[in-house]
Amino acid sequence: MSAGEHASRKHDHLALALGDGVGFAQTTTGLERLRLRARALPERALADVDLSQRLWDREIAAPLLLSCMTGGTGRAGPVNRALATAAQHHRVPVGLGSGRVLLADPRRREGFDVRDVAPDVPILANLGAVQLAEVGVEGCARLVEACAADVLVLHLNAVQEAVQVGGDTDFTGVAERIAEAAAGLAVPVVVKEVGFGLGPDDVDLLLDAGVAGLDVAGAGGTNWARLEGRRDPRAGAVAAAFADWGWPTAEALAHASAALDRRGEGDVVLIASGGIADGVEAVKALCLGARLAGVARGLLAAAAEGPAAAVEAVGILLEQLRIAAWAAGATRLADLDGSRLEAVTPLPRAGFGMR
Repeated sequence: MSAGEHASRKHDHLALALGDGVGFAQTTTGLERLRLRARALPERALADVDLSQRLWDREIAAPLLLSCMTGGTGRAGPVNRALATAAQHHRVPVGLGSGRVLLADPRRREGFDVRDVAPDVPILANLGAVQLAEVGVEGCARLVEACAADVLVLHLNAVQEAVQVGGDTDFTGVAERIAEAAAGLAVPVVVKEVGFGLGPDDVDLLLDAGVAGLDVAGAGGTNWARLEGRRDPRAGAVAAAFADWGWPTAEALAHASAALDRRGEGDVVLIASGGIADGVEAVKALCLGARLAGVARGLLAAAAEGPAAAVEAVGILLEQLRIAAWAAGATRLADLDGSRLEAVTPLPRAGFGMR
């Protein structure tokens, strides 16, 4: 695929993600089956809540990630800069969309160059893991440098690629290449799904590969098979069978947290994304073991309006998050654990044991 074709596809993705009909048919995140144990007497001041942490050698004010969304199209540049401006204002990490087109055509750097508006927060570069066969560790290093990134995210999108016209579907040896990137790069490597969730077998395989972080990116948010299906009638017919594919976010998170406990991998950063709608759901995810809650599509419309709208939207999310933590009796990030949750109905196949 040429850089121009890739840019055109990313333009379509951005336009479709702002519309309707790209979610799951029936599958939900599973977070609605959990509730925070509300405290009528928090016994502390809201102003005393401090959810900051040191992550990737930078101080962040709250456990919220503005997740990887878009890149490679002219419209992506203003969106990414708006999100980066909001990230800097609120001191939270921000992820960029796939940098594949940037590696193919360095002239497209403008859509990824946000360090000037986000000098103090973690920036996450992003590349499809299946593209490692094409670009290698050296290409990953060039992408990290071009984005002035603190972290490289490698995304897994097998079903999306299979539905997509001309998609990359040879995933042979991807885990081995992820291990090479994790060992060969000077920055941490995080691996995420794109919205169908990481199951237990994949979590173990990725931990064996030595990754520094996992983003479960579970089902219940944007369905990238259905989104690709909006671009082509035949792809849409194929995508229809995958309207409820994958691991719901809460279930994927519970499995990943249990695996980290079982293996003693406490330094691996666990990220929860996939349909997280507000700050209350973010706190639920943190109680399930995540160190960060990632939000993507929920911020896209505001980011498309510009920096001021993005700053406001992220501010509302963070206020919701702080209030929810406080009203559940927590003051610090370490206070957010399984004792703050109860099940409304049981989660299928997994409990919600905590790290």
